[in-house]
Amino acid sequence: MEVEKIKIYIPNISGTKIGGGWSFLRNLKKGLDGKVQFVDNWHDCDIVFIFGITTMDKGEVHQAINAGKKLILRVDNIPRKSRNKRQSPAERLKEFGELSHMVVYQSEWCKEYAGYFAGEGVIINNGVDTEVFNLEDRESDGHTYLYIDYNPNPNKRFEEAIYRFEMAWREKDKQAKLVIAGNAPKEYLEHPEYNWDLNVPAKVEYYGICNTPQEVADVMKHSDYLIYPSFAEAYPNTVLEALACGMEIECMNFEGGTVEAYNNSHYNVGIDGNPKGEHTHIEEVKVKTIQEMGEEYLKLFELVIK
Repeated sequence: MEVEKIKIYIPNISGTKIGGGWSFLRNLKKGLDGKVQFVDNWHDCDIVFIFGITTMDKGEVHQAINAGKKLILRVDNIPRKSRNKRQSPAERLKEFGELSHMVVYQSEWCKEYAGYFAGEGVIINNGVDTEVFNLEDRESDGHTYLYIDYNPNPNKRFEEAIYRFEMAWREKDKQAKLVIAGNAPKEYLEHPEYNWDLNVPAKVEYYGICNTPQEVADVMKHSDYLIYPSFAEAYPNTVLEALACGMEIECMNFEGGTVEAYNNSHYNVGIDGNPKGEHTHIEEVKVKTIQEMGEEYLKLFELVIK
């Protein structure tokens, strides 16, 4: 006799299809494929799973709680008030943290930072879809730097990324070139004569917005170094995916969970017949997969409904 699957409802009023939250949601559903049943309303669920504090309708979630449904709150960061003008993100974290049967944090850093509002909880790190992000068909020239940004957020530190690339060109590699993917300040797109405010004759290519994971993986597999100075990231998927594609990470910001994500992943570096070791390649990568992440969530769901 087949055991009845746990039914999960994930409220989502956001129309966004790119960015870290959307990547997590896609990866969670794929990682749990066949192990739980996702339903489209709270009436039919066992657990209401909030994957982002600004992606749900408060009234609907309160209705579900009042009807006796279990609630799990996943916390990825404290959303900025300036980007969520009709909401109070910190207050929401406190409100629904107190109502939740379990709070899940992306990282140790996130728990320390956001736990002030949402309270005690467990840590489940993000995983990578290794069917998409892997070393297959990797082909790069050893000189390509990548900056990728899904959202025009000052925390991403675009200007610092440009500075870091210029210094790498000056001090390490005059053949270095930069690929910019995703959103970019429109003044540079409208005025190519500014050359991204670089002071050196380095080559820059604007790739555009990547609309699918496959497009992101393709640009990563043709790049060598991810420039990632982003500030206060909880546990960035971009870094994990870049590592899975064999990239090295440059200019990590120590405030946030970026270094934690990097240290939790492993890779071995080989050298392409160069006595100076100037051109390296990744021979082996070990990142947490979405299947491993899914198993952790499944155990949590089973614990909550006991």
